[in-house]
Amino acid sequence: MASPKASKEDQVQTLFTKLAPLIKGQQHKKAIKTLDSILKLQPADEDAIKCKVAVLLEGSLFQEALDYISSTKNNSFWFEQAYAMYRLNKLQDALDILAGNLPDTPGKALLEAQLHHRLGNYAAAIATYNKLVQQHKVKTTEVGTNIVAAYVSGGRAHEVLPVMDALALSASDGFEIAFNQACADVAIGKLEAAEQQLLLAQRLGRETLYEDDLPEEEVEAELAPVTSQLAHVVSMLSRSDEATATYQDLLTKHQAEENVLAVVQNNLLAIQSGTQSHQKRFAAEALKKFESFMDHEAAGQLSPNVESRLSSQQKQALHLNHALLLLLSGKAEACQEKLTQLKHRYPNSADIALLEASLHIKGGDLAAAEGVLGGLQADNPLTTLRAVLMRAQMAVTSGKHQQAISILDGINDEEVRHKPAVLATLLALQEQQQDLAGAIQRVQEGLQWWQGSMTAHKGQKAAAQTWLLQQLVQLQLKTGDRAKAGEAFQKLQALDNSSSASAKMLGQLARASAQGNPQQALALSCSLPPLPKLAGISLDDLEAKVAGSRAGKGAARKRPSEADLANGAVREKKKRKQKPRLPKNFDPENPGPKPDPERWLPKWQRSDFKKKRNRRREKEAVKGSQGAGRVDDALDSTIEGNEPVAEPNRPKGPARPAGAKGKKKGRR
Repeated sequence: MASPKASKEDQVQTLFTKLAPLIKGQQHKKAIKTLDSILKLQPADEDAIKCKVAVLLEGSLFQEALDYISSTKNNSFWFEQAYAMYRLNKLQDALDILAGNLPDTPGKALLEAQLHHRLGNYAAAIATYNKLVQQHKVKTTEVGTNIVAAYVSGGRAHEVLPVMDALALSASDGFEIAFNQACADVAIGKLEAAEQQLLLAQRLGRETLYEDDLPEEEVEAELAPVTSQLAHVVSMLSRSDEATATYQDLLTKHQAEENVLAVVQNNLLAIQSGTQSHQKRFAAEALKKFESFMDHEAAGQLSPNVESRLSSQQKQALHLNHALLLLLSGKAEACQEKLTQLKHRYPNSADIALLEASLHIKGGDLAAAEGVLGGLQADNPLTTLRAVLMRAQMAVTSGKHQQAISILDGINDEEVRHKPAVLATLLALQEQQQDLAGAIQRVQEGLQWWQGSMTAHKGQKAAAQTWLLQQLVQLQLKTGDRAKAGEAFQKLQALDNSSSASAKMLGQLARASAQGNPQQALALSCSLPPLPKLAGISLDDLEAKVAGSRAGKGAARKRPSEADLANGAVREKKKRKQKPRLPKNFDPENPGPKPDPERWLPKWQRSDFKKKRNRRREKEAVKGSQGAGRVDDALDSTIEGNEPVAEPNRPKGPARPAGAKGKKKGRR
């Protein structure tokens, strides 16, 4: 008979043999039950303990793994503990565990770099990746992909190509590398190159994933970030309809992960917001869509899946848009609460300060808005420009037009100050103040700047000059200086003679010249281009077809001429009017009274019919309020003699015996 100790070892060996195929088949629950049976027999078995920790992590049971590691009181699982916290989005706790353990391994460096990336410490992430490559000689495609992503997220997209060359990486090495290089191209403004890289990423991704025998739905879900980024690039290339169709397709199929769908929904709403006439209604509907990826338990927070998978810039953009929708939908208190949360989370964000100032402006508290803008310290020129434009808007709202002009004139960037949008605002303000001479001078200065500009491309330059010359013609016409208006129009024709705006200017100039110089007006009107819609239309035929006109009536009565009859035209026969048939012995000179037109109607339907009244009911009708009519005194019980009279007793007949039947009546 075998000893109990040998029997226990045999059981453990049998369970380990059973465990191997379960782990290979990824049957994690059955593997954990088998390991529990082993640990019940041998609680201190190190192989079984390590195996259980690994199976829990592989089965994505991260909280159970942390609890089990804590119960073992084994300090050798610090890396597994840090990884479980990383997957549970406890990023700082995981980083603290890694920092407190001295052994420097490639796995530790890789996890530390990923933690720095997720926490937004992109400089530390890049430094850790460089150490991983230089000291540990790790140069895999996965590490290269993460390095490129860190450079892009850290605002160093212009360094991506030299880094890829140093790592011997190219976009064709994998769809992740191509995707990250496309993100770098987007960051530096190379949108056409980014589109080509994203199309390459889609093609490489489909080839790679189909080789792994993944179904089409999973392939599309894996490539959803690439598709979403491609739609974003397409929208930036002014192809909004194509981008909208792609976004809606992603939302309809619902094959992407929740964090990708959140970005897709945000971008789609950003495109649609520019085409909505009812902003408040649109904001209310968009707010309902935003709620789908917000945490319902923690107010104002993103859902855990979205929070753990997006970068800090993406999360900040989602929070800002959520606050903006609250503001546009009229929920001022909820917007204020959201901004309070965001100021604690992003204390140095200029966008939050601008949104807070907008909230004060909408509430009518311009002093508070000015205080927020005054304390704004923005290093970004775009943020500074937004603050300046917001101050100008506040001045216009308050009716201080001269102050708004001074604020816009104080823009340091000359290219921004001479943009048509800014110039249009300044011209409108000066026209309201009747400063036409100042407006003309501003337009002339703008023309000189755009003519000498070296930074704007040719199309932008021509469009700006065309618009400025149109404004100059209109201003000169308002001042009555037709000669200078004609000179400006000649310059406009030399620059762009084919546009409809040029023809409109010519018509305005002709009307203005008609008052003082009719010959010049006639010459200008002859230069007007023909209307394409009137080609091939005869004005005589058009006039003849107008109902009720004299020409139309004449055309209707016109008979064919002799030449028309010779050519085969048929003369219409004249319709003979029949005389009306009159009654016998009817004298037309003394027709008598006209017959009643209602003679064919029944009497009760005629207008002079009077309905008979029931005179007897009218006499007996009680008029006035209730109780005001005559009451019969006999019904009043308070009058003596009106007591009820008892009915005399009548003899009762003999009672019918029980069970007796009534006598039937027969026929008489």
